[in-house]
Amino acid sequence: MTFRSIAPIPPGALDLTGDAVRRRRTLQRTALATLEARGYEELSPPTFEYEEIFLRAGGPDVAERCLRFQDLDGRTLALRYDFTASVARVAATTFAQAPLPLRLCYSGKIYRQEPERGARPREVLQVGAELLGASGLEADLEIVRLAITLLREAGVTQFQLNLGHVGVLAGALAAVPAAGRSEVRRWIDRKDRGSLARVLTDGPVAARALLELPFVIGRRSALERAAETAPADAQAALAHLRALDDALTPAEREHVVYDLGEVRGLEYYTGIQFELFVAGAGRAAGAGGRYDDLMGRFGTPMPAVGVAIDLDLLAELDA
Repeated sequence: MTFRSIAPIPPGALDLTGDAVRRRRTLQRTALATLEARGYEELSPPTFEYEEIFLRAGGPDVAERCLRFQDLDGRTLALRYDFTASVARVAATTFAQAPLPLRLCYSGKIYRQEPERGARPREVLQVGAELLGASGLEADLEIVRLAITLLREAGVTQFQLNLGHVGVLAGALAAVPAAGRSEVRRWIDRKDRGSLARVLTDGPVAARALLELPFVIGRRSALERAAETAPADAQAALAHLRALDDALTPAEREHVVYDLGEVRGLEYYTGIQFELFVAGAGRAAGAGGRYDDLMGRFGTPMPAVGVAIDLDLLAELDA
């Protein structure tokens, strides 16, 4: 009698056993306890939603990254691409009449395919929090502090929070002709000053700030230098970052680096945006920011800011 060989798991999927499972569960319990202690209520949305939910939140580019299938009614479903879309749907329905602000948290797996990022896993265990209905400095500060606290509580000591604000570059990018905007953003993302210069030297004067501002990376002094030369439409965003820096404790400030050249997610974020990087990791350990336009797409406009942490990455660092 012969047996057919058992097919391997799909690329980007994970088999976890023993210590690998225990590390993740410990991180998960610790993070959720931290969030609960700070007033965040846990919710558990379904593993799959109608694809429309994720497209409404993230735009048409999300479609090719979703893991999709059809149900018996012929409707297209998708495995959870991210939690924020589901949180927005729940907030607009279940919590539609709840007093604001809403503090909601979650933990579970997200599923996405990102071929441009090589061998990145297609399922990732996350924990995160969303602060809905609160705008301004205090709400942004709460989420930045929460991101730092979650990594500290996970036992991580060497990490960096790269913090920017979409308002710093928004005006200059808007001055670039639409046909060339994608190329300009690509050179900014790659920190390619030479290619940017070739594209922008004869371009609109209002876009010339892109030759300098995206390359500003550093501590508080970097924000001061940027403010000296930045155009008027970038000053409010820079002032917001300086005020946030003023409010951080010295211990918190040690982990924060200001990066004014972050252009990924500009269609999504409306204010601060950040990524978390841990020593020894090959990809970001988390991300977050302000996304005030998202809730309106679900019929309940309100300001929003949040953070998500990659628990798989943290667990592997501890292996």
